[in-house]
Parts: sequence; C-alpha cells; structure tokens
Amino acid sequence: MDELFKGIADPVRRQMLDLLARQPLNVNQINEHFSDISRQAVSKHLSVLEDAGWIKIYQAGRERYGYLNKTAFYELKDWLQEYLDMDRASLRNDHGVFLEKTGYKKGDPLTYPVMLQAMLSKDREFDGLFYNAVKTTGIFCKPSCSANPRPDNVIFYLQRDDAEKNGFRACKRCKP
Repeated sequence: MDELFKGIADPVRRQMLDLLARQPLNVNQINEHFSDISRQAVSKHLSVLEDAGWIKIYQAGRERYGYLNKTAFYELKDWLQEYLDMDRASLRNDHGVFLEKTGYKKGDPLTYPVMLQAMLSKDREFDGLFYNAVKTTGIFCKPSCSANPRPDNVIFYLQRDDAEKNGFRACKRCKP
C-alpha cells in the first residue's frame, strides 16, 4: 500500500495516469505532454509508477509503451471501501463523523470511539449527550467546543453533574 501512495504522491505522476487512462502511450508521446521537464525526468516518473504497480510497460520493437494496471486501482479501492462504508453509516445517522462500524442511532449507548470522533470533528449533534473533560486543565466542554485537547488527556462524562463532582469546571468558551 505504501508503494501505491508513493506512486501517486507527485502531481506529474497523477497527470501521467490521466493520460494513460485514455490509451496506452509510448514514452515519446508522454514526454510531449510535459515540455517543462526533461525526458529523463519523464522516464524516472514512469519508472516510479511502474515500481509502485500503477502502470505496466511493454516493449514493442524499439518503443516502450505504458498502460494502466487496473489491479492497483482495485487495491486502492478495496482499502478505501472500509472508510467509504463507514461514511454511508454516518450519513444514515445524520452525523458528520466517521462512526464505528455498528453506527450510532440516537438513544443508543454512547461508546468511547463515537464520543472521541464526535469531539474531534466538533459535531454539534452530540452537544448535550455527553461532555468531555480535560485532565490537564480541569475544564469540561461540549463536544463542539473550539478547544483542541489531546485525546489521551480527555475523560468523557454522560452528565454535566458527574464532571463537576469529579472536580472539573465549565469551559468559558462553550459554556456547557
């Protein structure tokens, strides 16, 4: 997977993939589209794409042609699909965060991953459902507060009173 990302990290290589999506091209034809870089640089970019698995090169006489390797695209799609499926679940529940695979419906018990994701994304939908208290400052906030505490310094409370009983005071920014 690291090699796939390395291959598409450079915008020139992504342009090369766009060109090869239309049809296989030889190195000279690809070079014509990149007048601002040398032929050697074009060859180097093609080599990186080939090593990463995005393209394959075949020799036809003296010409070398590049064409897309669909396996790499499916590999990336499969990796992304888990996150895209999570997004569908969060859209169904009308929340702007990636929720755990089981999703979250109003009224369900809140889990740590759901509360953490809601806090990190500043999701107003969760305001009033729980409070996040910051151990290092002694303050508790709404999930949508503009404060950015480190996740490992946060304790979640379902009730405001519980946070106050444990010695936390209300945030002056979000006034929970």
